Amino acid sequence: MKDALTILGAIAVAVVVCFVIASREQREAMLDKVAVLGDSSGGEKTPRIVREQQRKERIRQNTEWTPENQALHPIEYCQAQLEKLAEHASKLDVQAHKYAVAKNQATRAVSDAEAQLADIAKFLEEAKRSYREAAASGKWPVTIRGFAISKEKAEEKIVAAAEKRPNLQSTIARNKALLVQLEKKSVRVSEERRNIVKTKERIQMVLNDLNLKKVVEGDEGIADALNAINDSLGSLGTNYEDPSVDDLLAPDKASKIKMSFDEIMAE
Repeated sequence: MKDALTILGAIAVAVVVCFVIASREQREAMLDKVAVLGDSSGGEKTPRIVREQQRKERIRQNTEWTPENQALHPIEYCQAQLEKLAEHASKLDVQAHKYAVAKNQATRAVSDAEAQLADIAKFLEEAKRSYREAAASGKWPVTIRGFAISKEKAEEKIVAAAEKRPNLQSTIARNKALLVQLEKKSVRVSEERRNIVKTKERIQMVLNDLNLKKVVEGDEGIADALNAINDSLGSLGTNYEDPSVDDLLAPDKASKIKMSFDEIMAE
C-alpha cells in the first residue's frame, strides 16, 4: 500500500511539473481534458468543436487587445498604443532619413550629368567650328582645345563626344523621375509623422482623463474615447517597407541613338 502511494505521489508531482513548464496553450488544453474527464456525461455534453472554439477564445482574450479587454483595461490599452505609436514613429524617422539621402544623391547625379552635357555641347561647338575652318582652308591637322588632331581623328572625337549625350540624358531623366517619386514618399512620411503626433496627443488626453477619474469604468465616455482612439489608429498607414530604387523608378523609355558624323555636323 505504501509503495502504491509513493508511486501515485511521484506521478502527481510529475504532472504538476509538466503543467508548470508547459506553454499557455498547452495548459489550456490540459485543463480542457481534465474538464472532460470530470464530466459525468463523458464529455459528450459539450461538443468538441465548441470546446475548441472556447479554448481559442480564451487564448485570444489573454493575448490580444479585444474590445472586451480595452473596456476592462482602458489605461493599459492607451499605454500599449502609445508604445506602438513610438515604434511607428521611429520607423518613419529612419525612412525619412533614407529618402533624404537618396534625394541628395539623385540631385547630385542630375547636376553632374547636366554639367557634363553642357561641357560636351561646348566642345562640339568648338570642334565643329575648328573642323569646318580646317576643311575650308585645307589645313590639317586641326587644333582642338590645344591638341593637334588629324581629319580622321577629329571626326572620331566629334562622334565619340556626341555619343555620350544619350546616356547622360537618360541619367538625368531617370534621376529626375526618381526625385519625383522620392518627394511623394517624403510628403507621405511627413504627413504620417504629423498624424502620429496628433494621435499620441489624443491618446494622452484620454489617458490623463482616465488617470484623473474624469472618465470612470462603466461610463459611456470610455467606449466613446476608445472608439475615437481606434479610429485615429486606423487612419495611420501600416506600410513602412523600404522600397528599392528600381521600385521607385518610372520605366526608362529613353533609347540610345547612334549618330553619324554627317548628322552631327548638320546640327
